[in-house]
Amino acid sequence: MENVITQETPLITEKVFKESTSLWRNADVLQLTHHFHKLDPAKGQYERVYYFSMSDDDVERFNNIQEIKTFTMYMALKRGYKEKFTFFPIFEIVDIEGDKQYFGLEAYQKPRIKASQNKEDELGSEIVPLTFKQMIHDNWEEVDMSLVDDLFTVKTKKKPMERVIFYKVTADLINPFLANGIEAIKFYPGLDMNKFQYKDMISFTPVIGITPKEPIENIMQRAGIIESNDNEVFIEYSRPCPPTCTGELSI
Repeated sequence: MENVITQETPLITEKVFKESTSLWRNADVLQLTHHFHKLDPAKGQYERVYYFSMSDDDVERFNNIQEIKTFTMYMALKRGYKEKFTFFPIFEIVDIEGDKQYFGLEAYQKPRIKASQNKEDELGSEIVPLTFKQMIHDNWEEVDMSLVDDLFTVKTKKKPMERVIFYKVTADLINPFLANGIEAIKFYPGLDMNKFQYKDMISFTPVIGITPKEPIENIMQRAGIIESNDNEVFIEYSRPCPPTCTGELSI
């Protein structure tokens, strides 16, 4: 059973987007970990967010997009207290006509019963297998709370420490799903231990999970075929900014 722990995310306006992303940029780096945890009074301990999911209304709105030009996932915060998860990702979608929409995702705790894991074919370097998603997601669950703050900062040529602001994903990885529709969209926090030891790399590695309404054939020439409409397809963000951007940080 899955427990949603935030109220349904309202429609994200330009004002809300700017305020929420500003809260993330200006938050105390030593307090970042607390935005991904909430205090469970009954247990007397902190619970870590397990994943984020798009509301049904927003999935329907997402499905009305004809073609995506750019897809950016922004790090953002809500105002709140330690009894709530205050981090939430915002998807900024610009369609082929240049119109912009925002989608905020709701936070969920870990399911009480772990979902069964079906073997997935390895579909390429950006559409990733279940085993990879599970590995970095397990790393996220297991990393010590005192180390979480370090996952979001990077040493760059300009500064000794900069905070990741957003992640870019290739729109062509998402567009093939729009033709037949999407059933659900999730965002899984992850930790890539191969990057954790390097100060010039962001080790926080989010993964998008997309559940298509119908089987999708030939998503990409190099990606192969999605075998079942029950399968969730995992897409890794590979371009965190900073450090992989120049002149893109104005919001």
